[in-house]
Amino acid sequence: MRSMSVEWQGDHKLLDASGEKQDFEHALTQLGLDPSKFLVEVRRDSPGAGGREPLRYEVYVTDLEHLDRETWKLRGGQGENWITDFVRSHRR
Repeated sequence: MRSMSVEWQGDHKLLDASGEKQDFEHALTQLGLDPSKFLVEVRRDSPGAGGREPLRYEVYVTDLEHLDRETWKLRGGQGENWITDFVRSHRR
């Protein structure tokens, strides 16, 4: 039986090639959290690809089981590791 996964919204296809979706779901599982209880919205911040600037994006992570908690706002793209930043902030 396949476990439920994170609900992805926005420009989440930017993460397909890098494997970040799977890495994030694995990180949640490692933290003892249910990935199906999380909503992740990805918003492109800079053009990347054809542009001169590297691709950058913002990642908003919402814990659907605890809506009283603030949504995490993280930075992704070249030189950023939003998954590591999430794990660090979650362990505090």
